[in-house]
Amino acid sequence: MDAAIRAPETDDEWREVHDLWSRAFSTRIDHAKREEWLTKVDRSRGLAAYVGSDLAAAAFVRPFGQYFGGRAVPMGGFSPVAVAPEHRGRGLGSRITAAHYPSMRERGEAIATLYPASTQLYRGVGFGLGGEYAHQRIASRDLQRLRRPTGLAVRRLGEADLGSVKRCYAANAAARDGWVDRPEVWWDRVFESIAEQHLYGIEAEDGQALSGYVRYVHRPTKPPFNYTIEVQELCALDTDVLVTLWHLVASSSTQAPSVTWIAPHDNELLHLLPDQDFEPTGEIRWMVRLVDAHAAMAARGFPEAVAASVDLDLPDKYCEWNAGRWRLTIEGGRGVLQRGGEGTVSVGPPALASLFTGYAGAEVLRRAGLLASSDDRAVAALSAAFAGPTPWCADFF
Repeated sequence: MDAAIRAPETDDEWREVHDLWSRAFSTRIDHAKREEWLTKVDRSRGLAAYVGSDLAAAAFVRPFGQYFGGRAVPMGGFSPVAVAPEHRGRGLGSRITAAHYPSMRERGEAIATLYPASTQLYRGVGFGLGGEYAHQRIASRDLQRLRRPTGLAVRRLGEADLGSVKRCYAANAAARDGWVDRPEVWWDRVFESIAEQHLYGIEAEDGQALSGYVRYVHRPTKPPFNYTIEVQELCALDTDVLVTLWHLVASSSTQAPSVTWIAPHDNELLHLLPDQDFEPTGEIRWMVRLVDAHAAMAARGFPEAVAASVDLDLPDKYCEWNAGRWRLTIEGGRGVLQRGGEGTVSVGPPALASLFTGYAGAEVLRRAGLLASSDDRAVAALSAAFAGPTPWCADFF
């Protein structure tokens, strides 16, 4: 298709982009909000595809980091990507996504992450399955069956505590593969409806920080009950703090019969409950792409106990700077990717992404035909280097 891909230039072109996104994702076009958005949008992060004078597609990349191995990897989050209905099925979604890669690399965004409407489309431009975004549900009264710790006081948090909430989140995010390193613009969005949110925390012993917090909202449900609870975030690294916050949520059981929250299938609550009482209610797997493989490996953390050197062959037609033979050396919790080696393991961009996040081990990828090697030791070394708990994320963008 003869389409020109460029950044929108005028206010009217950006208004068209806003309206395209609204139509594509079934949201009402609010002209007042559109004008407010127009004054805030970072125009260096958007691209549009034009067929003649028609706006055919548009994509935007948000600035984030994403934690892997305890370290935040600079990440660009695609949100949104949309193609006008009359121009779909012609490859524009792939083209406009890939067109962002050079500028992302220039900004230092080593990886890209997105929530796919079409797995096949994004796999075609180098994205692989990266982690889980899964909703779980449990009866409120089942949470009350958890062993309740003593001696921990919970208090309601307000706007004066938001700095402490952000610091507590950062400590938790670093310990969970897949959580995002939120910029201030995203925190503004998280707390945009703070008046409607229920925010509670537990202070650390020094009284200067939070050892944990929970943020939830009430949602309507069918009669005769009043509401259900949607936990949007629960941050706690200490078991007693974790369980105390869940008990706080469960204290609404007389009016809220159920609680939903976002967590992977193997989350810690499963191991604490007397029975396997929660049920998955919906799941999508987000996808990741290594935009700059060299920078991504350098930014990620690795297990301190793993020392390995593996030769890789990386085909990559969309990010040619990634393509070729590399030697990955892992030692002391750090990874270095250097040009050279024998190309012992051949792995394309989608499989490399799944390996990078820890969502799939090298042996699984080999059985799927996405990673090729006759060297079992090299495959085992890669699996050990990227192994970890299931990567997941509670931020949908």
